[in-house]
Amino acid sequence: MRNAPVLICLFAFVLPVRAATTVTVAQLEQFLTSTRTARLPDAGIAERLSKVELSEQLTSKTLSRILAESSPGPETEEQLELLATASVIQSPPATELPSEPAPDQQAQREMIRAARDYAARALHLVPDFLAVRDTQAFNNLPVDGPKKHQKPFVKMHFAAESRREIAVRKGKEVNSSAGQEGEGNGGLSSGLTTWGEFGAILNVVLGDSSDETFRWSRWQVSESGFTAAVFRYSIPRSSSHYSIDFCCYRLGDDDPTEHSFGDKPAYHGEIYINPANGEIDRITLEADLAEADPVTQSWIAVQYGSVMIGGKPYPCPVWSAALTELHNAAIQKIDGIGIERHLNKTAFTHYHKFGSTARILTEVGTPLQP
Repeated sequence: MRNAPVLICLFAFVLPVRAATTVTVAQLEQFLTSTRTARLPDAGIAERLSKVELSEQLTSKTLSRILAESSPGPETEEQLELLATASVIQSPPATELPSEPAPDQQAQREMIRAARDYAARALHLVPDFLAVRDTQAFNNLPVDGPKKHQKPFVKMHFAAESRREIAVRKGKEVNSSAGQEGEGNGGLSSGLTTWGEFGAILNVVLGDSSDETFRWSRWQVSESGFTAAVFRYSIPRSSSHYSIDFCCYRLGDDDPTEHSFGDKPAYHGEIYINPANGEIDRITLEADLAEADPVTQSWIAVQYGSVMIGGKPYPCPVWSAALTELHNAAIQKIDGIGIERHLNKTAFTHYHKFGSTARILTEVGTPLQP
C-alpha cells in the first residue's frame, strides 16, 4: 500500500480529470500500465478515459495489441474502442510510420491522377447491389447516476443501434423500402445520421479539388496491409459543395424553440492512395466551422475494401465513422464545458448483387431451348 499514493498521482498526471484533455498514444499506454499496477476499478478507468481525446491515431493494430496486453474490463474496452474511432482523422505516432522517403513531385502528381482515374472508372463499374448497414450510435448525453438523487454524469456511452438493408443503384444509395436517395442510417430514432459513403463523398472531394489541392503528408500502412500514400487537402468555402444540415438545438434551457443549422463550409481532410494502382483506401472529411456556429465539430471517415458482389471483387465501403459536436447548456451545468458529442460507427456487410433471372416455358415444366 505504500506505493499507492505515487501510482494514483501518476494516474492523475497522465490523464487529468478535466474535460477535453488531449493525450498521445504513448501517454494512454502509460496510463493503462499504471491502472493495472494500482488495480483501479473498471468503471473508474472508463470514466477517466471518457474525459480525454487522442492527439494521434490509435490504429486497429495498436488497439488490438493494447487490448491483448491490458485485458481491460468491458467499460474500459468500450472507451478504448471509442477513442480509437474518434482518432481516425489524426496521424499515427511517428514511431508507427514507415521510414521510406517522400516521393518526388512528379511521382506525387501521378498518384493523384491515378486516384482520380480509379474513382472515375472502378467505382462506376460497381453493379447495382444490396448490402446491410449496421450503425452503432454513441453519445455523451447526461445519464442518471446509479443511486437515487445522485447528480447525472456525462460520459460517452452506447445509445442505439440500427441494422437495415440498403440498395445502391447507379452508384447512389437509396432507401430499400421507400426508394429515397440519401436516407442515411435510418432506423435511429435520433442523433447523428450520415450518408454518401457509396461514392458521393469521393465525388464531392475530387470535384471540388484540383491536382494542386493535394499536399504530401506521409506513408502509412493501411488496414489492407499495403503502404498507402497519404495526402492532405483543403477546400475553401467558395469551392465547397459539402453540406451540413443539423437539427435540432436550443439556445438555452429556457429556449422553447428548436433551431436548425445548415451550411456549406470550407473543409479539409486526407485521402489514402495505393501507389501501385491509384486505389483509394480511405478518405476523411472535416468541416471548418466558425466559432459562432452551434455545431463545433463535424467529420466523417470512410474505409474502402475489396468486396465480392456476384462473384467479382469491387471497391466498396467496409466501415465508416462520423462525429459531431455542438454546444449544450444542460451538459454545461453538469461538467462546466457543455459539449454534446455524437459518434457513429457503421459497418457495411452482406453485399449481394441486385437483380433477377427468368426462364420462358413453352409447356408446363419444359424450358424454351435457344
